[in-house]
Amino acid sequence: MLFVLNWDECPCLRNINIAAVEKIYTWSVVKKLDKKHVFVLIPAAAIFAILLFVGGPDASTLRSFRYLWGMGHLFSFALWTYFYTNWRTQTTFKRQLLEVLLLVFIVGGLVELIQGQIGREASWIDLGNDLIGGLAGVVFFSSVKNTLPFWNLKCLQLGVLLLIFWSFSPVAKVVIDDVIAREQFPLLSGFETPLEVSRWSGSARRKVVNDIHFSGTSALQIQLSTHLYSGLGLKDFPRDWSAYRFVSLQVFNPDSEPLKLHFRIHDRYHYEHDNAYSDRFNTSFILSPGWNHLQVPLDKVAHAPKTRRLDLTHVAGMGVFIGKLPQKRIIYLDDVRLIP
Repeated sequence: MLFVLNWDECPCLRNINIAAVEKIYTWSVVKKLDKKHVFVLIPAAAIFAILLFVGGPDASTLRSFRYLWGMGHLFSFALWTYFYTNWRTQTTFKRQLLEVLLLVFIVGGLVELIQGQIGREASWIDLGNDLIGGLAGVVFFSSVKNTLPFWNLKCLQLGVLLLIFWSFSPVAKVVIDDVIAREQFPLLSGFETPLEVSRWSGSARRKVVNDIHFSGTSALQIQLSTHLYSGLGLKDFPRDWSAYRFVSLQVFNPDSEPLKLHFRIHDRYHYEHDNAYSDRFNTSFILSPGWNHLQVPLDKVAHAPKTRRLDLTHVAGMGVFIGKLPQKRIIYLDDVRLIP
């Protein structure tokens, strides 16, 4: 028997909110269609939230991994925005965009404040990546994005893609330089490629120059200040030095007056503990005018810590620096390498 239901003739159905029924039905269909998809994304979103505060690389971890880890902010906020915009389906695209930007700025700012209090580094770059991730989540995954005129949406998406590429450019540079560093090893720095200077950090200003060099066509000019300590440290390089006997470097002193240069090496254990002066290798050299060939036996480096052996399989850093100077000086560094 066939029954034809007349909505208006059924008093029990008149009070039902049709829009609410349609919304519930639509959401149930989406859940059925995307069930496996959601079961992957929800755990991923939770894991991203945990990893903002737990785990992660340290300063001695491979630089490429450190930079890629930092990009997790962008992916995290893009994913969370996906869920938010698909929950706020009854709002306009403009409203969603404003809400997301405000929420990302507040939540991202709180994340950075908390990270700064638990021993992790608070960073404006991370907050910027949070905002880019939020924008990506809205313009690519919002359920109402197609309410915008076609070309307006495409222009917004193109702009966000350019922001994403800009955000990833430092990652691409360090990945390329890490590959170069592996291929160059046991040369630690010859300054023949434009990205090598990024392996060094410190208070002294530096730049690659071509007019003075020991080998190849370039060297690193180090501009020493009158601060208490002025110098540079090599932070990013292959860590296992156990198969080598010496570390050597070429330093040019352009002045007629000699200069005392301090030199240090430390391993991962030293970095992770109290950084005591007696727990690393320390020495100094007198730089005569012109090129100075400096060479240090790694066996001596290994026996330098007072209460243990320095781990040459996990070398974490090497530095050159000057004590307080009466006036600014310049030195040049080139051909930093390990010798079998």
